[in-house]
Parts: sequence; C-alpha cells; structure tokens
Amino acid sequence: MKHTYILVAISLFYNCVGPPEPDDGLIENLPFVINTAEVFTFALRGNSYDVEESYDLSFALDSNAVLSTTLIVNEFSGSDTTSIYVNNSADSTLLWYLILGNMVYTRSDAMGGNELGYPGKINVVGTNFNGVVDFQIIKN
Repeated sequence: MKHTYILVAISLFYNCVGPPEPDDGLIENLPFVINTAEVFTFALRGNSYDVEESYDLSFALDSNAVLSTTLIVNEFSGSDTTSIYVNNSADSTLLWYLILGNMVYTRSDAMGGNELGYPGKINVVGTNFNGVVDFQIIKN
C-alpha cells in the first residue's frame, strides 16, 4: 500500500507541466531590451501593462551613419495610449510614435553633422497596454 502512494505521488509530480513556451519568445508584461553600439530593440507582450521606461542609447553615431527604424504593433486591443519618444542628448523630442492600433512603420534617416539631431534616449510611456510591440533602431 505504501508503494502505491509513492508511485501515485511520483506519477503526479512527473506529469505536471508548466505554462507553454511563448511562440515569439516574449514573456507577458516583461520588456525585452537590446542596447548596443549598433542596435536598440524594445519588445513587449503586454496584458493591461503600465509602462514608463527610459533607455540611454549606446549608439556611437557619426555623420556617415544611417539609422533604420521599425515599429511593429500587433494583437493590439483596448483603448490605451502608448507612446515611444526618441530624444536627443539634450532630452528634446526628435520623433514621437503614438500607438493606437496594429501598425507597421519604417523609416531611414541619414545622420548629419549636428549632434542634436542624433537620438540619445528612448522613452516608452503607456497605460494599460494590450498587444505586442517591437521597436528597433539599427545603425548602418
């Protein structure tokens, strides 16, 4: 009889499984960030997520650099307002992305000689975000 209880306990423990692995690799409500000299990535799978994040960029920019920016939002639901601000080193806003629904946006910018035109910081601000956002800036 004692052996039966042990076998049942082992069977239950062995057959227990955790939550499924996310298809896109993102864990719900946990931002994923890459910030190197060549690329900045912010990715998030949000479920009623409030976000207020700020990242100083690690880019080593020069006047010959070209920045490619991509913003992809999918699975968006709700009526939240989420924004991504690209600021320069003086904390002035260079670009502002307002997320109101599913979208795909790309742009490419050649950097000039004025350092105030170079991005230096990314601010992500939102309330009750529901969806998946992937924002990237790549230095070419």
